[in-house]
Amino acid sequence: MFEHHKRALDNLVNHLRPDPSILAIITGGSVAQGKAKETSDVDVYLLIDDESFSERKKTHNLTYINQDKNICAYEGGYIDGKFINRQFLELAAKRGSEPTRASFIGSRTWFSRIPDLDALLAKIPVYPEANRERNIRDFFAQVFLYGFYFSDEAVKKNDSYLLAHTASNLVLFGGRIILAHNRILYPYHKWLLNAVENAPEKPDNFIEMANDLLKQPTATKCKSFAAMLLNFRDPGFAPELSPALFLENSEWNWLDHEPPLSDR
Repeated sequence: MFEHHKRALDNLVNHLRPDPSILAIITGGSVAQGKAKETSDVDVYLLIDDESFSERKKTHNLTYINQDKNICAYEGGYIDGKFINRQFLELAAKRGSEPTRASFIGSRTWFSRIPDLDALLAKIPVYPEANRERNIRDFFAQVFLYGFYFSDEAVKKNDSYLLAHTASNLVLFGGRIILAHNRILYPYHKWLLNAVENAPEKPDNFIEMANDLLKQPTATKCKSFAAMLLNFRDPGFAPELSPALFLENSEWNWLDHEPPLSDR
């Protein structure tokens, strides 16, 4: 960690410590992971008491940005934070999404009024092994449908949106297959290709084919990309099951819980 990032965190502690609702300041992002550039911002989780969290949640006031040069004195520096409560950490350790788990890689308390909080933090960035085989199966079902059905439909209808959507989802679920195969947490879209590139086991030409597919998608490239993944690893189920799995995961995903934002 660069010294100016450490100073920024120390300054933030001095700035927020007088507020009794602030129970802990937890490092995150590239600074916590040791991947920060000199110009990187400082990501933090601000752990607050339940009452304060509830009030902030009601008003959608759960983010924190501080650009005060007395805190981040380096050029372009600022604090980028999110307000959470202890229950958030407990739920993240128990059933957090992979992007949430990944966001706590390298995290530690920089300030805390709660003893042994780091022990709880250590339980979050853990690969959810219980989900692995089911995830790989479901990701392959997406690859089958996008690679061998939607790609043709997009061309048949001359639908550039559907073709772009197909290419994007092939890269997303193909990348997720690679990460799950290697037991690497999915860090969300921003860092997906970076994580795949660093995965030890993957098709040699995955990144090149992904970038080519995204830049100039065609049905032929979609099929080749899907075939590359099928040659990399056995999906573990008969391809004929793909439509049913796609139906359960993408079209009927509202049956057991609220549908995702894109489908509401």
